[in-house]
Amino acid sequence: MRSHFGAWLQEAVVLVSLTGLLTPAFAADAPKRLWQIGEFSQVQRVPREAGSEPNQHPRVLPPEQLRSLLASLRVLIKSKSQPLFVTDEIGDLIEPLSQALAAAEPGEDLLLLSTTRRGDNVLAPATGLTARLFVQSEQLHVVVQDARLEFMGAWIGTRIPPKFNYGTRTRASEVTLQSATGQARRKDWQALPLGAAAAVAPLSAPAAPAAPARDNGFYQEQEQRLRGLKRLLEQGLISEAEYQQKRREILQTL
Repeated sequence: MRSHFGAWLQEAVVLVSLTGLLTPAFAADAPKRLWQIGEFSQVQRVPREAGSEPNQHPRVLPPEQLRSLLASLRVLIKSKSQPLFVTDEIGDLIEPLSQALAAAEPGEDLLLLSTTRRGDNVLAPATGLTARLFVQSEQLHVVVQDARLEFMGAWIGTRIPPKFNYGTRTRASEVTLQSATGQARRKDWQALPLGAAAAVAPLSAPAAPAAPARDNGFYQEQEQRLRGLKRLLEQGLISEAEYQQKRREILQTL
């Protein structure tokens, strides 16, 4: 009886494992390698390209620094420079990219696929962006294969999953990538510094306009305002607290 029970238990374990019911227990211990953002948007850890130098991974980047780095990238589309990423797209990418960089090993690159609607035409189909990212020499390297890949029409018509290609160190793509803060390693490859100068400098605040010259008329007007305010208090039309607050506001203009 015991042997029959043992055999049944073994068969049950095999059956359960085949159906995937045991997968979550084992998956919890497995390192995360894929961050799915949307149907055609994801970040993936993959083995580093053969023959390339080890990367400076893992790397923790503050979200705002990563936002500035991505926002600094531009691309030439039909001879016109435009942001590589749209604003909402950057917001969706920051968390998965940060997590992937923090989890990546020296022997790994990151592959990025990001699909969204770009431009002012709300009826235009979404386009894809494919790139390879890695950290070396205190720089975030971004190698772009496709900046505006049109594939949604074919996907909707055939339901055949597209095959995406990503940037590579060994061969340049047709993309022309630009960055005011980065170093162009190739026309499709920008190396963005991660030091103190990496973040895009905020625009300096405009100088405060000079205060207008005060003449006798101005001071007489403020005097009348103070006298009128005092009368309102004496007549019980405003409280002491309201009187003091308004009085301070008038005096601050002097």
